[in-house]
Amino acid sequence: MFKPKNKNARIDVRVDKQTKEEAQKIYAALGLDLSTAVNMFLAQTVINNSWPLDKSTLIPDDVDEARTDALHIRNLTQFDAIKQLEDHI
Repeated sequence: MFKPKNKNARIDVRVDKQTKEEAQKIYAALGLDLSTAVNMFLAQTVINNSWPLDKSTLIPDDVDEARTDALHIRNLTQFDAIKQLEDHI
């Protein structure tokens, strides 16, 4: 199990209760408590000197597709007024 080198800093994080409970169940099934999982996440951030997760798995396909369309200026809808945008939405 991952053991932090030093236990001299505290982080208080606000998270949705349901998310916390579900994450606790998942990590418990993996043999970890939530504190250890967060420490692992932070340690991996330091090791990578970057975001420790595969970003592509965090971006829904439709958002990734929209970003690609915007970067390549395709499939874009233009509006001449805020009202047109509101009506479109």
